[in-house]
Amino acid sequence: MTQNATLAARRDYFELTSFLEGRTRAWGVFEDRFGRIRRRLSVEMDGRWEGDMFVLDEVFVYDTGAREERTWRIHPTGDGRFTATCPDCIGTATGQSDENSIHMRYRFRLKLEARELSVEFDDRIYRMGDTIAINRATMRKWGVKLGELSLFFERNANRLPDVRATA
Repeated sequence: MTQNATLAARRDYFELTSFLEGRTRAWGVFEDRFGRIRRRLSVEMDGRWEGDMFVLDEVFVYDTGAREERTWRIHPTGDGRFTATCPDCIGTATGQSDENSIHMRYRFRLKLEARELSVEFDDRIYRMGDTIAINRATMRKWGVKLGELSLFFERNANRLPDVRATA
């Protein structure tokens, strides 16, 4: 076995499923392409295994009071790679992790007031420690940058109330 193969065999991936299993909290901002903050938001996540599929329930609460729920189904495919789907995802998201980051690309149906846009996301999550990560997601339409989402994650926040149970 070569030295590179040995290193690859010992690789400790920053796994999306391991990091998001259990309760996770996130908060952040969406900036338009000019750097203006357009929205502030918080997210409560609950990740669990159902057979060989990882299910991630997300509840978004925006500064406007708007609330959005989404469920991702994530399928690990080996070597730090995975695919994922959710109802707003167009096709299948593809992702890959290394020791300190996760990179995911996907097309998404973005609902804006009375209309819907098809946008591309380039989503990157960076490990900052065992329980903290930073997410930077760039959103584009026809290759033109529309804006960036910055989220800060706190993992396994088991002390958090279940926001899905509140009205």
